[in-house]
Amino acid sequence: MTISNPTAVAAQVLQAWVTAALGETPPAELAATARQIAGLATAPGWPPFPLHLPTIFTRLAQGAPAQAWQPPAVLQCREAVLFPVEHPVAVGNDLRQALRAGAQQAGQATDAATRLERLLNVLQRYAWAWPSPLDAVSLYDLARLHAAVSAAQAADPRGQICLLGGDVSGLQDFLYSIPAEGAARQLRGRSLYLQLLTDACAQWVLRESQMPLCNLLYAGGGRFYVVLPGQLAEADKVLAWRRQLGRVLLRHHRGALYLALGATQPFAPDQYSEQTWLELTAAIDSDKRRRFAALDEGEFAQLFEPRPIRPPRSDSPDEPDPLGESLAELGRRLTRAAVLLVDTNAQPVGGATWRSAVSELGVNYELAEQVRLPVSHRRALALDDEAVPSDGAQALMIGQRYLVTEAYRLSEQDWSRYRQLDPAQAGELRAGDVAPFNLLAHLSIGVPRIAVLRMDVDNLGDLFGRGLDRPSGIAGLAVTAALSSALSRFFEGWVGELCRRFNQTGNGGIYAVYSGGDDLFLVGSWHLIPELAMAIRADFTRYTGGAVTVSAGITLHHAGYPLYQAADDAGAALDAAKAYERTDGRRKDAITFLGQTLSWAEFGHAAQLKGELIDLIEQGAPRSLLMAIQRMALRARQRYNRAGEAQVIVGPWVWQGEYQLTRLAERSGILRARIEALRDRLLSAEAVGQGAIFPAGLAARWAQLLLRGGAERNEPGTHVP
Repeated sequence: MTISNPTAVAAQVLQAWVTAALGETPPAELAATARQIAGLATAPGWPPFPLHLPTIFTRLAQGAPAQAWQPPAVLQCREAVLFPVEHPVAVGNDLRQALRAGAQQAGQATDAATRLERLLNVLQRYAWAWPSPLDAVSLYDLARLHAAVSAAQAADPRGQICLLGGDVSGLQDFLYSIPAEGAARQLRGRSLYLQLLTDACAQWVLRESQMPLCNLLYAGGGRFYVVLPGQLAEADKVLAWRRQLGRVLLRHHRGALYLALGATQPFAPDQYSEQTWLELTAAIDSDKRRRFAALDEGEFAQLFEPRPIRPPRSDSPDEPDPLGESLAELGRRLTRAAVLLVDTNAQPVGGATWRSAVSELGVNYELAEQVRLPVSHRRALALDDEAVPSDGAQALMIGQRYLVTEAYRLSEQDWSRYRQLDPAQAGELRAGDVAPFNLLAHLSIGVPRIAVLRMDVDNLGDLFGRGLDRPSGIAGLAVTAALSSALSRFFEGWVGELCRRFNQTGNGGIYAVYSGGDDLFLVGSWHLIPELAMAIRADFTRYTGGAVTVSAGITLHHAGYPLYQAADDAGAALDAAKAYERTDGRRKDAITFLGQTLSWAEFGHAAQLKGELIDLIEQGAPRSLLMAIQRMALRARQRYNRAGEAQVIVGPWVWQGEYQLTRLAERSGILRARIEALRDRLLSAEAVGQGAIFPAGLAARWAQLLLRGGAERNEPGTHVP
């Protein structure tokens, strides 16, 4: 086999797919591979294009929506663009003209690398929802996989490829082990740095393997996957990479962060199967269990050298923390940034800042409020739609990378209020800065607390495994990549839009720590977080057609509560939600809030009842109504019958509750009828059998916290169970 320039080969493949999509005839020598990539039998001619694109979620084995179509459009983080529709939509002439013009301009680049990058930008922007010959997979996802496979084959004498994956471990400890007082200054910067570090490691692998940008299938959430020439899967090559990357991370993070690398055995593209992906996962997990084992004996011993105990950040001028301060500055820049500039030929930078590690990997990143074109020697990624130039020729020079950068910023009114709340810290801040956590707590309705929300996709392993209908051969990898892209667009794009909307209410604030891949971590004024969780879940259900579910955990804390402990508490709440089991045996798809786990439907009922209870109290009903409902919920119990079905035990709590609510109704004047109706909703035979008292107990506790205020708003608090 003749070894060709992998980047030039990949660019030729991308151009061929554009040509075919526009109804023209691409090079004949690529047709057979194109049919293989599309999961079709090898035959003369390019594979045919369908008129419409079903969403990738229609390929799920169970619960797939019957009718869900992705409308072709220019990529934007807007509801009308991202969300599926009930009726198929064909590609319009405007989109065809935009793709044709963009590809023609990209083809004028004088070097293969620039041509490849611009073609990827064009396909991402105009073909992310363009139907391809592979059912439910977009032209962008299919073309870039074909380009990656062809580039890897071009560099391998046997025409074989392999998959290599990386997984950064130690993320949670690094992210959350900071004092609460400095959390708002550092947290967002730390989260972004971990994403940049993951990307830098992936870029390092591409450079070492001499593979083009399209061979990076995914990078986010501390993980990345690349397609490489099969010969690079040799054990000594991967071992050498582990050693080199391990040295960099050990030098800059002293063992706190580690990159586990694993690779499959070489294979021909038509030999790819589910076992290939399982092999890759097992290889990564094996290395993760042997952190830094590739290092020399002397280097490995550094992990066990005693070090003085020192907090991750110190406010003492005698103990400078250059890494922490650089991460705080990174977080500040991110709040105002619209463009990420990536230099993949950077020289190492000395010192102990976040740039030191990524620059040693040959990459440097800059955040800018706007892009100035042309950008030389750097890749430009728009972080929001407004940063994409309206001029088509300039737009193809910029890729798109959605990041959830939303953080509530201080208004002039907030700053004045904060100056009274915390005069010492207020002097360090100004209007437009990210609001500290104690102000977010103070802006809460009712009890002054912040809330932490952790949420992720249920059964993700099964979803990417047997839960996905994949064709045989390398086309199966294209389906996997398309599902990953769809999840990323929601968590990295749409979640940020929802956070922005909540921050614009002028009633409390949201701080997005992280959202990407398949999970998220948000902090905010506590009264907003449950409403935001319901909004995210409702939109995710619409986005996936109900085929995929999410679970969530929410905990409440005083603003000074240790962040790492708050993260653990919210993680435990999420675990409780994932352990939730219904009477029909279905698990997960639930939320834990205020220490109680409910299905999302029950939680919706609790939210509605919470509003009704608040209205009753504000209209003059006694607050003892809330305590009466909570006591009933605490005394109610469930048992399982012989069929394994949960049944509410009818006991004294029922008639005692009847008596208490009746007496309260009699003393409530014009509200009597409403309280009696509430009593019947909770304590009728049907309501008792359905367990209506359990979401009602949560609703009463929820309403109580929203109505609480006064002196407590100025008192120190602790964790709210």
